Amino acid sequence: MSKRSNDGTIDGDDPTSGSDMHQTQVAQRHYESNGQGELTTAIVYAIAEAEGVSPREVKSPPLYESVDVPSIEDAFFGSDVAGGSRQGIGTVEFQYTNYLVKVRSDGWIQVYEQTETGLS
Repeated sequence: MSKRSNDGTIDGDDPTSGSDMHQTQVAQRHYESNGQGELTTAIVYAIAEAEGVSPREVKSPPLYESVDVPSIEDAFFGSDVAGGSRQGIGTVEFQYTNYLVKVRSDGWIQVYEQTETGLS
C-alpha cells in the first residue's frame, strides 16, 4: 500500500525488493482526448520531460513493449457505443525504464522516479 504526502511524493513498499520505496513525481502532462495529438505522444512527451531529453530521444525500449496505449485510450477516452459511454474511470500504472508512469482517466499523465529510502 502506498501513501501520498503533501509534497507530491508517494511512499510505499515494493514486495519484490524487500525495501521501502520512495517515489517522487518528476513530470506530468495533460492529455486532451478531443484535442490534437495522441495519447502515445503525450506519454512520450511526459517521459522526455522526466529524462530531460527531446521526445525524439525516447526510443528504447519502444513504449508499446511496456504498455498497450491504444487499449488505455479506448478504455478511458473511447467513443460511445450503442448510446452508452465507454469512458472508464481509474488509473493505469506501468513501469518504463526507471520510471513509474500513471495515466489517469481525467487525462493527467504523471511520471515518478523511484528512490530507495533508508540509504545514508
